[in-house]
Amino acid sequence: MLHADAITVNQIADHTRGLAGIASLADPTTPVPTCGEWTITDLAFHLYEVQRFWVHIIGNRPAGPEEYEHPDVPADVAVALQEINARLVELLADADPAETAWSWSDDHTVGFTIRRQLHEALVHHADATLTVGLDLPEVAPLVAADGVDELVDVMLTGIPDWATFLPSAEFVRLRCTDTGDQWTMSLGQISGTSSQTGVTYDGLPAADRIADDMRPDLTISGPAFDVLLWLWGRLPSSSLTLTGETEIADHLRDTVTAATQ
Repeated sequence: MLHADAITVNQIADHTRGLAGIASLADPTTPVPTCGEWTITDLAFHLYEVQRFWVHIIGNRPAGPEEYEHPDVPADVAVALQEINARLVELLADADPAETAWSWSDDHTVGFTIRRQLHEALVHHADATLTVGLDLPEVAPLVAADGVDELVDVMLTGIPDWATFLPSAEFVRLRCTDTGDQWTMSLGQISGTSSQTGVTYDGLPAADRIADDMRPDLTISGPAFDVLLWLWGRLPSSSLTLTGETEIADHLRDTVTAATQ
């Protein structure tokens, strides 16, 4: 975890309350432009369902999700979201981050859940503020930089054993101007059959970390929160500084989309 000391359980509560507060006041049918065809109610229900799932995981650790049952939409989604968040925060606060807990990643610890649920709530809080025209939530630069690191290292890069990576010779660097953190990647494609799902991929956009002393074809720079929101498709590239072959930015965003769907 890049900036572990900057991550707290209470931040999950703060961003969840922010989203729930907006959802409680907005017209339930208000469209969320950063989330496809979702309404503000859909957004709140999504975070409710996600946090309910992780309540099950942390509450039954180290067991997996086999016994989990998906919920119906609550009558008052904003209230239900705050209630499930209170339970999630309680469970996470009482647990040792190093304790074993199921996850879909290689990191099977409670700390993985804390980190993932913070960045989940943070980005969706931003979705809610963008929906109703409010200022973006305040996020400490080190927290945002950790979100970039999570997306790059946990979701975007790292070639599975079953896949073959074909690099495209496009090197891209992300740089957070307010924290000094940076990540350099080679873009390309993977092919192979997943050992977990049995699904065969042929030419799926992918990326792999490379040494920072490699010269990038494109450097994408900006404050950590702007870099994070751009990677997640919440801000346009015009909010950042692109130096080099700017068309590579579209390739990176396509790769992020493929990795996070």
